[in-house]
Amino acid sequence: MTASGRPQRIRVLSLCPELEAGGAARQLEHFCRFADRDRLDLRVIYYVKPAHARTNLADLGVPVTFLDQQQLGPWHLLKALRREIKGWRPDVLDCRLPSGYRFGRLAALGAGVPVLVAEQRSCIRDAGPRRWFDLAANRWTDAWVGNSKAVAEHIHEHLHVPRERIHLIYNGVDVDHFRSAAGHESLAGLRAEGRRVVLNVGGLRPVKNQALFLRVADKLRQRFPELVFAFCGDGSERPALESLARDLDLTGLCRFLGYQEDVAPVLAAADLVLQTSDTEGLPNAVMEAMAAGVPTVSTDAGGTRELIEDRAGGLLAPVGDEAALVTRASEVLADAALARRLSEESLRRIIAQFSMQAMTAAYAELFEQLVARKRGLAAGDGGARP
Repeated sequence: MTASGRPQRIRVLSLCPELEAGGAARQLEHFCRFADRDRLDLRVIYYVKPAHARTNLADLGVPVTFLDQQQLGPWHLLKALRREIKGWRPDVLDCRLPSGYRFGRLAALGAGVPVLVAEQRSCIRDAGPRRWFDLAANRWTDAWVGNSKAVAEHIHEHLHVPRERIHLIYNGVDVDHFRSAAGHESLAGLRAEGRRVVLNVGGLRPVKNQALFLRVADKLRQRFPELVFAFCGDGSERPALESLARDLDLTGLCRFLGYQEDVAPVLAAADLVLQTSDTEGLPNAVMEAMAAGVPTVSTDAGGTRELIEDRAGGLLAPVGDEAALVTRASEVLADAALARRLSEESLRRIIAQFSMQAMTAAYAELFEQLVARKRGLAAGDGGARP
């Protein structure tokens, strides 16, 4: 307790590899924006390329530290991270994404961190030394957070974490922001010309399988010649996707918008969101499309079905199934009443189950419970850490 009688704030240091990578970074910013600051004292460290998003966090009063991994190298990054941990002395070290929970858990060894939390947001299965380290590090990891039931099950099965140490906290979405956004200028102009926009949102990475999006686009344009296809995101696959678009003679119908710090205006100008991922955790792209009221067709990857029950909030297709994606997308594009119903249902589902307030409250409760438990154990056993 503080001198005023109020409970002492929990000091939470969040380690996230980069702040502009995609869904995980956006969720961290949302967490900082909506968290109860009377309960949590927040700080963020990242280490992959400087980011504009750090300004957003600083504006929220959250201290942000950048440790340059490229300049430091892995060993010196660990040492620098360890110095930061020992200097600030957090109650909770919250490590996000595989790189974050590997560097973070290693740096935290012997650094006096009472509670160590690892967060996983996908069902990607690592092998070899990385997995061996993860299994060994479970011994000093107090809790895992998964953002979907599918991810929680992956943590249990692949990383052999006991179920009682796994906590499900769904991502949150700021519905008001997405409902009030004006359309992206270039896409809104296309719609004004009578074109319709089919959008894919996410980093241009192999697991997102956007080559499948282009193959589906090639089929859809034959039935719906007014369509334009857009990518909101950037990444290593962009050159290959641009090459495939040329091969399919889609260049004139494709728009590569690159990374967008705010995807709400892009979604506001879309008629359909089409997601083709091979693997997902709980896809922010689908959540945000639902919050924006954009009909969504997606592969049934990871926790996507926890957002969309087929024909209730969107349409699902088996992972990798080009024909099914074409069929489902065609249904929505050909039936305005269906598109309208999916839009209305998706917004209701997001408001009811995936609010920012629910997400941040769940984190605060988890951190407080873990810290209280550790302090109780420390009082009883002299502070020994397992």
